[in-house]
Amino acid sequence: MADIKIEIEGDSEEAVALALLKLIMENEEDGEMDRGWILETYSACLATVRGALILDADEGEEGDEEDDLEDEEMEEDDDDAGPVKG
Repeated sequence: MADIKIEIEGDSEEAVALALLKLIMENEEDGEMDRGWILETYSACLATVRGALILDADEGEEGDEEDDLEDEEMEEDDDDAGPVKG
């Protein structure tokens, strides 16, 4: 990718996400930063700045197991809830 100089001013969520994206791009060793990668990474940066939990796609399998365990625990809790009036 061509060396692009990005100057960031301000402290809005979008500016902070852009600064984070810039740091990631400067340290990316893979070198395959196409339009889709940039937009996806910026979206993840913006979500992170806004406080969302972002899981890496490679970690999805482990996260799914944890989600399954949490779902099972919730189902067990539902069994102890007692009679439901309705």
